[in-house]
Amino acid sequence: MPLGIRRWLTGSTRRLVVSVEDNQLALLREDADQGQELARFDRLTPDWKAVTDWFKAEKPHQMVLRFPASQGLTKILSLPLAAEKNPRQVAGFEMDRLTPFSAAQVYYDINVLERQIEQRRLRVELTALPRTGIDLVLTDMQQWSLRPDVLNIVGGSPAQNLLPPEQRPARRGLSEQRLLTALIVGALALVGIAAVLPIWQQRQMLLSAIKKTEQLKQAADQALMLRDQLDRTLESSRMLPEKKQGFPPSLNVLQELTAILPEDTWLERLQVKGDTLQIIGQSAKASALVGIIEASRLFNSAGFMSPVTTDPRTSKERFVLGARIRREP
Repeated sequence: MPLGIRRWLTGSTRRLVVSVEDNQLALLREDADQGQELARFDRLTPDWKAVTDWFKAEKPHQMVLRFPASQGLTKILSLPLAAEKNPRQVAGFEMDRLTPFSAAQVYYDINVLERQIEQRRLRVELTALPRTGIDLVLTDMQQWSLRPDVLNIVGGSPAQNLLPPEQRPARRGLSEQRLLTALIVGALALVGIAAVLPIWQQRQMLLSAIKKTEQLKQAADQALMLRDQLDRTLESSRMLPEKKQGFPPSLNVLQELTAILPEDTWLERLQVKGDTLQIIGQSAKASALVGIIEASRLFNSAGFMSPVTTDPRTSKERFVLGARIRREP
């Protein structure tokens, strides 16, 4: 297929970038490997109407909000190879240990650098931006119906996106419309060819064209349905094994622990595997936690898995506690 037609079918790769600098906002157009500055505004009083007009005129595939690398934090980490399925979530659990921030205080993303098979480790790059300052720009943009698809830093990897998945707007439909248009044009071309043939051949060609058009349309519809089903499957795949085993979802377990644990207790690690719960953390009175866990409607057989120790930094008791998760009725 010619390159021009292939690009037309797959849609534009053009991106409109709002690049935040020290005292200014730069508006850039990026297409493939080329970039062009379109406008520049004062950072304190940016002309969002002009940005909106550019967005409508350019019709970009993506809108990007970009910050200087100096405002972010980049760190190379070594994670267990088992974290490969969802390294972003694993880094979120460990954020307050790895950085001066909690996961709720930053926008972050993980870039896998190397799979170390023999060591059973995963070498990754963590990039994090404090939400302070970024949320102000996002709020201004949303007031003008501008919702970035991507948040990244200058010099970041091409696939970098610090926005959490739930904040990434879905911009779909252009390639599907063009595919359907191509199918219709193809069908009309077949009909035009049939018009110059003898009556009998014309009838056969017309019937064949209609049948092929229906098949192609069904194939296109099926492809779109399969993509939507895949999105839903990926969303629910983590909860599916728990439902089959009859245990409460991990989200319910986390909500229950949040509700029953005392204010002077915090968790450093939480692991749910089948009907087994393990929590590691610190508490002002760790000995009381066994009774609290046992009193919950979700847990039983609670007990310490190692001796309770005192953390000299916090003067709190460090514990490793295990319990069984009750099956749902």
